[in-house]
Amino acid sequence: MKKIFSIIVIASLLIFASSCQKKEGEVEVAPPSKGDIAPDFTLKQINGKAVSLADYKGKVVLVEFWATWCPPCKELAPILNEIHKRYKDKGLVILALVSEDEGEEAITSFIKEQGITYTVVLADQQTTRRYGISGIPASFVINKEGRVVNMHMGNTQGIMQELAVEIEGLL
Repeated sequence: MKKIFSIIVIASLLIFASSCQKKEGEVEVAPPSKGDIAPDFTLKQINGKAVSLADYKGKVVLVEFWATWCPPCKELAPILNEIHKRYKDKGLVILALVSEDEGEEAITSFIKEQGITYTVVLADQQTTRRYGISGIPASFVINKEGRVVNMHMGNTQGIMQELAVEIEGLL
């Protein structure tokens, strides 16, 4: 019985670990490296308002790629809410990019359920490729000059403190 339980647990962990990865056949591009200018984008919010990364030059920006179906993304939402609350008045902007394929209803519902207070925009495939996204969540910390300072891929353990230290150092 214990052996069967162990097999089920291991299988579940493998499925969970791969659930937030790109599907087979999707083209991967390397993410921008530390020190690179962050790839610019102009995307729309659900309400249709255009948001451009270039509009936030002179501010510290956290670009976050996520999905409504991704368990680690659900864990990350309240952490980002707390970081946004703590640093928004000091010059931090959080731009959360979710695939436009998710559907307005699912995205709106997720935003309400999670109490998201930061800006959510609909990411297109071009932007996702330009950032080299192969799994989510994926975070890019961008300094006031528009350069990538750090990236956080997948793991949400301890990210609150890491992000806080990085953001405070940039503000």
